Amino acid sequence: MSNLETALFIRKVKLKMCLMVLLSISEIAIGGQHYPANPYMACVAVSKEVLLDENLRTENHSPETVGITQNEKAQLGGEVSIVRSLVIDGNESFSEQQIRELMKTDVWGVYNETVLKSDLEAITRFYRENGYRFARVDEEQVSVKKFVDGVYLGIEVDEGRVGNIIVTGNIRTKEDVIRRELLFMEGDIYTEADREESEQILRRKTYIGAAKVDAQWDERSKSVTIHVTVRELLSFPLGGDLNLNNQKRYWLLQFRDPNLFGSGQSTLWRYERITEVGEKTRSLVRGRYSNPRLFNSHWNFDGEYIQKREGDSLVVLLERPQYTLKSRWSANVRFSESVNPIYWYENAKKTDTFEQNLQGTFANVRRYFGDRQQQNYIGLWAASRRSKYVLLEKSSASDATLESRDIKRIGFTLGRQRIAYHKARFLRRMGQEENFLAGSQYALSLGYASPLYASDRSESYAELALGSGWMNGNRFFNLTTFAFSTNFTTRVERSILQAQTAWFYTDVFNTGDLYTLETGFRENGLFDFHQTFVAQFKTEMQFGWSGHSQVLLGAFDGLRGYAYRQFSGEKMMLLSLESRTIFGGTVFREIDEALAAVATAIARPFSDRRVHLGVMLSGIVFADIGYIWNGQHTFDLARPKRSVGFGLRSSLSQFSGTGILRVEFAFPLDPPFSPSFKPRIFYGQERTF
Repeated sequence: MSNLETALFIRKVKLKMCLMVLLSISEIAIGGQHYPANPYMACVAVSKEVLLDENLRTENHSPETVGITQNEKAQLGGEVSIVRSLVIDGNESFSEQQIRELMKTDVWGVYNETVLKSDLEAITRFYRENGYRFARVDEEQVSVKKFVDGVYLGIEVDEGRVGNIIVTGNIRTKEDVIRRELLFMEGDIYTEADREESEQILRRKTYIGAAKVDAQWDERSKSVTIHVTVRELLSFPLGGDLNLNNQKRYWLLQFRDPNLFGSGQSTLWRYERITEVGEKTRSLVRGRYSNPRLFNSHWNFDGEYIQKREGDSLVVLLERPQYTLKSRWSANVRFSESVNPIYWYENAKKTDTFEQNLQGTFANVRRYFGDRQQQNYIGLWAASRRSKYVLLEKSSASDATLESRDIKRIGFTLGRQRIAYHKARFLRRMGQEENFLAGSQYALSLGYASPLYASDRSESYAELALGSGWMNGNRFFNLTTFAFSTNFTTRVERSILQAQTAWFYTDVFNTGDLYTLETGFRENGLFDFHQTFVAQFKTEMQFGWSGHSQVLLGAFDGLRGYAYRQFSGEKMMLLSLESRTIFGGTVFREIDEALAAVATAIARPFSDRRVHLGVMLSGIVFADIGYIWNGQHTFDLARPKRSVGFGLRSSLSQFSGTGILRVEFAFPLDPPFSPSFKPRIFYGQERTF
């Protein structure tokens, strides 16, 4: 006997016992007389012998309707049957009350097969509208037992469980490393939201360039079969890198593996030698190790050690992130200690050199409330930051008066987020799949520092942070962030405002996907292209920080055509416009195939895998316009810092961590460089498109 039939039987026996008690009480109350004019009395006057004989014969579980008395027929109106019991089973995701509200069939109502069928369709439709794509209630899963006193119904909901998970495309990565990132396993209930978010989690991995999770219903096993397909990125553990541009150059030797032995862990050991215009050559040794699933949990460990001439630096992070939007809490602990050179600039020249000794500790825990689409959260945090500055060199007069502090704060954060991720291409990366955040995030943090817990003074702290992502179709995207923080006692002392927004209009001529990691360049004529327009605006404004901090503007910050740190002040704005054209077609497809053949031959002694480089080439034209000012030099709209130019960008899309090679020719249009046709050349490697 199944669980559903057992439940029906128990409920039926309980109902009969209640009816027998009612019959006995009624006979005592009315002295055994019948009152057919009263429907209740007509019901209780039914012979107990007939009731027991006809209604408790459940051994054969006959679905056929047994005979009922003439009095019952008269009261029920002929062959009408009453629903005496309704048992719903298999519903783990929604309560029985939620499902009953979808149905017209109910206990003590009239049984109608057509209405019941409509109810089953309503239940299935409700599940699928909520993302349970394979949920169903088949008629063969419905138990209908007809007896003399009515109909006993049993409905079993199949919410669609995962039966088998098949992983393909993982050449180096272990299968269990891929499986553990999925939000379901065999036996779990399948939902579309889990599938979509599992794809996003896989795409965030630095060793995966593309990921796809498909689901199909297996009629034989009556379960959902999951197909996970990943495209791994190549990486060479041993290598060197020569990164050059007209303002800064460095070379390095490194051992780097973003997917150590296919475990998902990463490690980096690097020797770097850095030379920057106007600065002494620096050498450093860097070691880093990251384990995203410490002891097979959701805790992440990330540690980095840097040895350099000024002093050693150490960063240790232990974090349990909100790895999925279903997660209800997150926490992190961060410790850092470093010795860094700090430079002060006036009119593009270094005037002061400080040594900064910095120690910091931060701990935070958050609790989330809500559903997957929309959440509120509250967090408690504690922060300690001890900074000490020592003046090492002063070449000319300046306003620099960096202040040593020992500040310790405790506080709380209130936030709200509505997040969804969508797959995109050619926004920040060249060829690889990207996660685009669509939605909004808001957070307000309040903190207080006090000598009671060893802070150097009492002060309050407040920060408001906003972030939003918006998209229209698959071609128009916007990302915006805003942060405002302030320190205050009896008055506001120091504040910082930072804001940034980026607008992307991709595939301007609606030509479709030019390139994918799985198939390479599409066949669409001798030459093909993909056009994107980008507009980016950012600003930083400091209030009350004169002499303690400064804002810089130059090639380092995106104002191409000028020196790395050409301008300094307290406030700045920068607008950049770009037109990007990614090239494709048969010509580039043949070039990519030829380079792949050469790379495969070179790698043959080490690997049998065919090596695809995924060479991408893009041409750009751009225009930059910036403003910078401070308390002594107020904002003047007529004094912009402008430049225009063009360039090329290239990337190996099939490799992890290669970055984007840039060669750009920029023409400054404003002092200190007079407008001319002599460009300033920038060449180097960047991490984003």
